[in-house]
Parts: sequence; structure tokens; C-alpha cells
Amino acid sequence: MSSEPRATVHLSHIVANWRTLAGLNPKADTAAVVKANAYGLGAERVSAALAAAGCETFFVAYPEEGAIVRKAVGAKPAIFVLNGPASSTMHLFHANALTAVLNSDAQIRLWADAANLPCALHFDTGMNRLGLPASALETEGDALRALKPVLVMSHLACADTPDHAMNAAQLGAFSEIAAAFPGVPASLANSAGCYLGRDYGFQLTRPGIALYGGSTPPARVQIEHAVTLEAEILSVFPVKAGETVGYGATFTAKQDMLLATVGLGYADGILRSASNCFIGWLDGTPCPVTGRVTMDLITIDVSKAQRAAKAGRRVEFLGPHAKLEDQAARANTLGYELLTGIGTRVERLYP
Repeated sequence: MSSEPRATVHLSHIVANWRTLAGLNPKADTAAVVKANAYGLGAERVSAALAAAGCETFFVAYPEEGAIVRKAVGAKPAIFVLNGPASSTMHLFHANALTAVLNSDAQIRLWADAANLPCALHFDTGMNRLGLPASALETEGDALRALKPVLVMSHLACADTPDHAMNAAQLGAFSEIAAAFPGVPASLANSAGCYLGRDYGFQLTRPGIALYGGSTPPARVQIEHAVTLEAEILSVFPVKAGETVGYGATFTAKQDMLLATVGLGYADGILRSASNCFIGWLDGTPCPVTGRVTMDLITIDVSKAQRAAKAGRRVEFLGPHAKLEDQAARANTLGYELLTGIGTRVERLYP
């Protein structure tokens, strides 16, 4: 087996998370967002596992991603392309039976010439990022309905703050939009939106990060870790009190310590902001990062795990002990960035 860092992707946990999220809104269908290579974990393998478990709707950002997912899931599932179409990508929509999410007048004009392809309409209800304005219903309502959309949708801006006033405001605005398209399925809830209650479920929820072990669910919801990221110890050595570690001498030993250098770094997705704050886990023992994260190497304090601290042993940096959102918080970021940043030289394993 390679000595490079490895990410063990737990497909069964991703499927279990999808089922857990589906159970929160049993009257709605539950899609899977697999954009960005399934958040760095491998879109082909993840999509195939979810399709085998019964997932019938997938979301990607680009049609090129949709083509990869189509090969993985077969002809039946619907695949929505969130960023919509461009004239240069229309052939991909036709060749792979992809459904465009229309976000602008320009995309609507382009799609109007695409015969026999379904579409979705994305309305902006407060995110101010992508989407048609709600006022378009007053000026273009009949034309929009004439497109015969198979889905109307919007995106929550503050769902990860459950008591934020934006949530109720967006729910109210989107409910009016959905009512203007009778018989057309509607979708509002992202991962965090799935936790806000069934009023937010409409006919389709579309979790993303929660499938992969991220988000911060309420206590009643159990989300499993989806990946275990590990790397080998290359060397183990003592340092004396007062000695410094790494570039810039940003860590000073307060007492005699035993350190280990691990073959992992920011080229593999461990952010430089994780310096002096990330936690590696060795044999179930937390081992704090000492000094700066560098391109290929991280140094950790193994003073409390001396018996296990040997060259060739693997240290966990994401997984059952090194929780995704806990590690992200230490590095002042989000689980999204840690997952999608896992580098190409990290070997993906699918046991």
C-alpha cells in the first residue's frame, strides 16, 4: 500500500446520512448534492452508492460534473445543474439528459431554444447570489410557466443559524413563489435547512455537506463521519524545553517533549491556518500540531502517545476522533473547505 496520505471514504456512512436526512422530511423526496467531486470524496463512487440505495435526484454545479454522475448512476435519476447552461455546454445537457437550473434572463433565453429538455427555475429570496428575482413572476409569470419547469427552487442564506429571521422570511417569500407554479415540485432546504422543520421540506430537500459528515445537526440527529484522513509518521524525536519548532519558530516547547513529523501538509489539503491548532489522533490519543503546517509535513506532539509513536504508524486528521467541523473550527474555516481541499496525491480508498 502507498505511503502517501490516504482518505478512506465510508460509502455506507454517506448512505446512512442520506437516509437519516430523508427521515427528517418523510413527505419530501431527498436528493444528493454531489458537486465538486462529491465534496472531494469521489463523485462516481458516491453517486453510484447513493443511487443503489434509492436516491433518484442529484445536483451538480457544472454539466461536466453531470456527465460524470450520469455514467455512474445510469439513465433513470434526474441530474440538475445548479449553475445553469451556457451556449458552449448545451451539447452536454443533450448528451447526458441533464436538467438545467435557470438563474437569469440570459439563461432562460438560451434554454427557450433547447427543445425537449426539462428545466428548473431558481428564484432569489434573499441570498443575493444566483436566481431570478421574485418580481419576475409579475412581469414574466406566464412565460416562466410556459417553460414547464420540473422544479422551482431557492436557497437559504442562514439555515445554519436556526433562529435567524432570514429563515422565516425566505420561507414566506418562497411559499408565494411555489404557489405560482401549481403542481410543480418545490425545493428550499439545503443540509441545514433539513433541520429547520418540515415546513421547509416542500417536495424535495437537497442535502450536501451533511451527507459527508459536516454541518451541525441538532442533538436528535446522528450524522456519521464520511472520511478518515490519515498520514504516516516519518520520524520521532525529542525536543528540549525552550527549543522552537518549524518555520518562523512559532512554537516553543514549554517542557521536554516528544514530537513526530507526519507526511501531510497544505498540498494535501491541511490548511496553513491549522498551524499550532489542529489535532492529530494517534492510537486514540489527541496529538496537537506544533509549529506551522508546511507543504508536505506536519509536526505533532506525541508526548502522551509515546508507545504508539513509531515511524510508519498512521495519524488521523479527519475521522471518528478528528471530527470534521471541530477540525474546521480550529483552522477558522468550514468543513466544506477541508473536504473539497483534500489534495490529488491523497489516495482515496473505498473499502
